[in-house]
Amino acid sequence: MGSAHGDERLDGSPMMGRLPSTGDRRRATKTALTGIALLLAVTGHACAPPVPADRAAGGAATARPSTAAERTLLHDAEQELRRRCMEAAGFRYWATPENPLPEARDFPYVVDDTRWAQRYGYGSVIEARIRRLRHQDPNQVYFRGLTEERRRAAVTALNGTRDRDGLRAELPGGVVIGHSAGGCRVTAWKTLYEDVPGWYAASTLVDNLGGLRRQRVTTEPEFTAAVGEWSACMREHGFPYPTPQEARGAFLGRQDRPDRAREIRTAVQEARCAAGSGLADVARRLDRHHDRRLRQEHRTAVERVERLRAAALPRARAALGR
Repeated sequence: MGSAHGDERLDGSPMMGRLPSTGDRRRATKTALTGIALLLAVTGHACAPPVPADRAAGGAATARPSTAAERTLLHDAEQELRRRCMEAAGFRYWATPENPLPEARDFPYVVDDTRWAQRYGYGSVIEARIRRLRHQDPNQVYFRGLTEERRRAAVTALNGTRDRDGLRAELPGGVVIGHSAGGCRVTAWKTLYEDVPGWYAASTLVDNLGGLRRQRVTTEPEFTAAVGEWSACMREHGFPYPTPQEARGAFLGRQDRPDRAREIRTAVQEARCAAGSGLADVARRLDRHHDRRLRQEHRTAVERVERLRAAALPRARAALGR
């Protein structure tokens, strides 16, 4: 589910999947392994503003957007390179699948797939599966089994250490985050993308455009009006929820087990009202509009990411022996 650099598992890799959500919502239950999480939380920290990516790179011809298959190839290659690097450092590492739960879906504004809702409701069963997979993940199990000293050494080997001269990325709005310039994650980036500072700055910015896009969509007067129509439709059918967020919030992210039958009824009616009220169409149209605008606003970073991905494909195939 999400940004490649924002939401990470304890081994430093992206979360396994995003649950259906509204806005920039991430309700996947956090792990109970707080101690390990703190040890591994060395990848993002505040730092001095860098030269913005859009000003650092020169103009170039429009880059071809990468395909889903190409991005999967790059993901798999990065995981394999991490594994080799960790093994060379004396530790074990298991490659994390890009999408271990294909049934997980992201509905950032409103559930609009009636068939999916009939089977999964809002996704509470998927939420439970993600928790189980996260707890059973071989990297998690391995880290838990290490002594404290070895665990700290493994964390350093994977993520590097805090460094004032590390990598920098400026997000939309001026927030600046950093990443160590060392560790096996960076070693993998170096092998694939070569220009690690450029890759980190551009890809981190681009990965965070989704949240900004959803924020812009949900503050549009047209979207707000469509949510009002959706809410009226829900009330007419006995589901008095003002917004889709409040509807799914009644069933996701809970400690107790939600009423499965009611969850499905609510989600199915949400999807029907999304179509009948026009909210689904409005959300899709505004999402496309703001996606285009944001990609144009941050064109330099977007194109840098695509150029670096394209150049990395032969190296990715070589790493995987393809």
